[in-house]
Amino acid sequence: MSDTSELTLYYAPRTRAFTALWLLEELGLPYRLESFDIQTGRHKEPDYLALNPMGKIPLVLDRGVPVSELGAIAIYLSDRFPAANLGAALDAPERAAFLRWVFFSSAIMEPALGEKFFKWQIPARAVAWGSFDQMLGVLTGALERNTYLLGERFSAADILVGSTARFGQMFGVLPKEGVLGEYTARLSEREAFKRATAIEMREDARFPLARS
Repeated sequence: MSDTSELTLYYAPRTRAFTALWLLEELGLPYRLESFDIQTGRHKEPDYLALNPMGKIPLVLDRGVPVSELGAIAIYLSDRFPAANLGAALDAPERAAFLRWVFFSSAIMEPALGEKFFKWQIPARAVAWGSFDQMLGVLTGALERNTYLLGERFSAADILVGSTARFGQMFGVLPKEGVLGEYTARLSEREAFKRATAIEMREDARFPLARS
């Protein structure tokens, strides 16, 4: 049996670390939450940079081994704890689709959202993410055919893509209605999502934003 007593999540509210928090709640395993106020710059201190030289959050420690970048965290934890059924086995037919959607979140969605929000004028052929319209078309097309990204089964890919979609909706870049709105609403009904949201609200209250 895998030892889960040394799982630690470095986390700050109001950041992408919520995605990893939700992932850990979906795993249903014990973990330690190292929560801090991002305004303090804790993630830029030498001991933290020794674990993650990029100085970003989230960061997961598993038995002292640091795992950074949300895509890597999702794949690592899904593979390490297969009983949670959040990933796809190496020889499973859906493994390729699982990996594709995990990386779709950071490699395609995030820069495409930046393109739309900041009004970047970049030829689609010049960037790896293509274009915002292409990203949205591919995502909504997949969700028109399936309940989740892998079909009828929820996976860690939905945690990453769903979190990014909610981020885009909050900033008015992605639609809150239609197939995408139905998808994020469906995800928000999951018990693990509700638990993660309650933790986020608790930690947000601990570390309120500084007011000028």
